[in-house]
Amino acid sequence: MSPKRLPTLTLAALVTTLALAACGSVRETMIQRGFPPAYAEGYADGCSSGKAAAGGLFDATRKDTTRYGSDRQYTQGWDTGFRRCRAEMAATVESDRLYTGNNNHH
Repeated sequence: MSPKRLPTLTLAALVTTLALAACGSVRETMIQRGFPPAYAEGYADGCSSGKAAAGGLFDATRKDTTRYGSDRQYTQGWDTGFRRCRAEMAATVESDRLYTGNNNHH
């Protein structure tokens, strides 16, 4: 492994660790801030899905299909979480491409 590649891998590992820690507490944090549990659950699921859609390596698509569409709060939370987290992950992925000089888009 080249020395130039090592900082990128270290940065990626750090970002991944922080993202995983953040995902685990998204629901709880939102509830503590006064959001309804259904909205917070939808947001957490949508956020994970948005990160996965934007290239997040350690995120998975999550959606409670029985609640999405029938539970307004869950649906709104999912849609908002998906949009915001997809945009944030896309910016992170693009920043990494610029930093490493890897402009290959998959």
